[in-house]
Amino acid sequence: MSEPTAVHRPKSENPRALLTLAALLTLGIFLIDVLTPLTIAVAVLYVVVVLLVAATGSQQATLYSAIGCAALTIFAFLFQRTVTEDAGPLARCVFSLLALASTSLLAMRNLAKTAQLHEEMQIRATAEAALARSEAFLAEAQQLSQTGSIAMRVPGDTMTWSDEAYRILGYDRTVTPGPDLVLARAYPEDLPLVISVRDQMRQGVHLIDVRHRLRMPDGTVKHVHLVSRLRESASDYTEYVGALMDITAAVQTQQALQRTSTELAHVMRMTTLGELAASIAHEVTQPIAAIVTCGDSALRWLNRPQPDVAEATQSIDQMIRDARRSSDIIRQIRSMAQKRDPVYAETALDSLVRESIELMRRELQDHHVESAIDLALPDAMICGDRVQLQQVLINLLLNAVQAMEGTGRPRKLWVNTALAESRQAQITVRDAGKGIAPEEAGRLFSAFFTTKAEGMGMGLSICRSIVEAHGGRIWADSPPEGGAAFHIMLPLHLADAPDGECAALRQTAEAGSEHGQ
Repeated sequence: MSEPTAVHRPKSENPRALLTLAALLTLGIFLIDVLTPLTIAVAVLYVVVVLLVAATGSQQATLYSAIGCAALTIFAFLFQRTVTEDAGPLARCVFSLLALASTSLLAMRNLAKTAQLHEEMQIRATAEAALARSEAFLAEAQQLSQTGSIAMRVPGDTMTWSDEAYRILGYDRTVTPGPDLVLARAYPEDLPLVISVRDQMRQGVHLIDVRHRLRMPDGTVKHVHLVSRLRESASDYTEYVGALMDITAAVQTQQALQRTSTELAHVMRMTTLGELAASIAHEVTQPIAAIVTCGDSALRWLNRPQPDVAEATQSIDQMIRDARRSSDIIRQIRSMAQKRDPVYAETALDSLVRESIELMRRELQDHHVESAIDLALPDAMICGDRVQLQQVLINLLLNAVQAMEGTGRPRKLWVNTALAESRQAQITVRDAGKGIAPEEAGRLFSAFFTTKAEGMGMGLSICRSIVEAHGGRIWADSPPEGGAAFHIMLPLHLADAPDGECAALRQTAEAGSEHGQ
């Protein structure tokens, strides 16, 4: 804290010289008044002494000099009474005392006013210094936090920006701020959003909170976050104050993290495909073999002396079904193997789960796993990247199959979907394995934690990242009937709901892709 500022009385630059001159003048007036036979009121000149002392700025010295001069005036009168009985000395004494008293009172009053004025000036100077320090601290804080202050009054669209706001928007301090300058910097795709801010202000919305991008003159893109609230509303105007934050660094960090997560998820998909290579090869070759068999059958039916077109048609229909099944499997494998940014779109939940189980069907058969599938949400839609969510499900299914090896118990897998909380869908994958040890439950989704001898410990960590990026959550528990259960909760996309959720996820993914290019 700063020390309190001392208040100094106004003083002459050379008070000692004034006091010396006043003393000499006092002595001279007294000697003339006592020793000369002048019949004028010489003591009136004492007012000059009082004024000289008052010029030093000291109220106390002025009071003492006035009392002293009055005493000398009375002494001179008493001395003159001993010399003559004339009434003249008395009149001159009274007149001199009245003049001295009036001058002293006026001088004291003037000194008091001057001292008060000086004190007010000192207080104002202290306040201005404190304000300057506060503004300097605020400017430094805004620069460090990359947050500028703005104010806007509508109608009229007059604006005020802080120095940091000028820097964020990329304008010189000499430019007069205004909404048109903000619109000129707005990213083309975000221009309607920026225009809507002014519309909200005109409507008197209490709190405005938007994030948008700026296209700077050098071609770079800034991400900003505007938070503004209604400060004052009158009949003829509305004023808003707020903060404009430069969140470019935070957004770029988030985008870099997203790109890294996407690349890591791709690596894990390739690892999973490697583990399923034998099963996938069988799933692809089996329909092809069936196509060959059905083709031979169709030829035999057609090469008979009396061609059986109906039987041949049935064989050809089977060929088409097998070809489509083989094509679907190859398409899913290519999707999982492809390295790309997430594509968020409306996806049927039960269809997604069913496809994932279909890819794992051969793996389940090879490990003699009996599956119980209960998909209760045929019409449920979610917003998400189909490949990433399929990766999560396949990872959980594969973990469940591996968890039941060597248990000596019947191998059974339960997969079900159900409606959970409001606008939430839940997917549950439960196995009949050993369950989750209490000491492992807290670290299950941590990176590099694994219970497998050759595991990397990244599968469940990536699953959690993917699910959370979709606005959901994933957790595990050990149900009373044994084994382990993994639960995924995802927000539903209702038919009558706006596309805001999918749009927000798509915008984040597209922004990350754009910055990475």
